Amino acid sequence: MSTCVACGAGFQCGMVDTGAPEPCWCTRLPPLPAEQLKAAELSGKAGCYCPDCLRAMVAGTAEGMEQTADTGAARDRP
Repeated sequence: MSTCVACGAGFQCGMVDTGAPEPCWCTRLPPLPAEQLKAAELSGKAGCYCPDCLRAMVAGTAEGMEQTADTGAARDRP
């Protein structure tokens, strides 16, 4: 089980979690722009993101990312 660096949610990462039956779900999403990755690194939020946070980042919904980053609440996901 991995933990989202933005919101603290637990999620299954096919890249790092052992025993994953297939590639990570994130490989089906477009890559993030380099400037977005740099901003995440500078803010200390570089790493794996849960499906909700990564989809928000890909969609460019800064409001959604601010909400998840501010809550810090762990949410379990399959």
